[in-house]
Amino acid sequence: MLRKSSQKWLQVVCAAALVAGLALTGGSAEAGTRVEVSDQALPAGVYFQNEGTVEGWSNYPQKPQKQGVIRNVSTPAYKGGNAIEAKQTYIDEGGGYHSETIQGSTQAVGQDRYYGQAVYLAPTWQFHNQNVTFQQWSPEDPEGPWELMFIQNDDLRIGGSGGFSAHVAKVTNLRGTWIRIVTRLKFDAANGAIEIWVNGVKAYSKTGVPVLPKTSHTIRWSSGIYCTGWRENLPAGPRELSVFHDQARIANSYSLAEPANW
Repeated sequence: MLRKSSQKWLQVVCAAALVAGLALTGGSAEAGTRVEVSDQALPAGVYFQNEGTVEGWSNYPQKPQKQGVIRNVSTPAYKGGNAIEAKQTYIDEGGGYHSETIQGSTQAVGQDRYYGQAVYLAPTWQFHNQNVTFQQWSPEDPEGPWELMFIQNDDLRIGGSGGFSAHVAKVTNLRGTWIRIVTRLKFDAANGAIEIWVNGVKAYSKTGVPVLPKTSHTIRWSSGIYCTGWRENLPAGPRELSVFHDQARIANSYSLAEPANW
């Protein structure tokens, strides 16, 4: 396993995977395509990984909205002694409240990917009836929200313009623990799939259905905190919120993406 101290430099959209994906979907690499390859190979079947540092994502250095913060912390941590804190503070105005890491061009139409990470809500987290998104998948060109994963009350949910909205799991008793989440996205006009595992248990599954990113051939993966309810309303809960993230990986199987396995 790669040590976390060696991962701060890790910026990967694997060139071989990109070329293979483009060949699969009939695309071609154009001038200016952003391809970053680390000087140390990832395990076979892994396209990207980050062990809890803000470095290594394609939007580094990140620029949180308003007074937001995104930073490395030593505690809490799922593995290896560091994680990412994504924090937002309400400042008595509407608009966006995003603090996020982004990895661009993680998947194209015709591809099947598994996105794994561990997230942490503090033991003092107050459940409330506003959407607090902690990861999302978005088309790139043109860009825009597509499928979001969020906490609302004590529910883990998905929703968005992608057409898949559902309760996934209860997190009532998971505050103060690391929650392992793996999401499968298979992009296909007829035989697509969205599946979600929570702490090793498959909690949601839609297969054999159309799953496409709607406005774009490729998507990006964003992870952090998005206080969407604050755009037009006062906070229903605390005015300061943090979600912690660790052990992020994109792979070609559930077992490789599962944070407990690496």
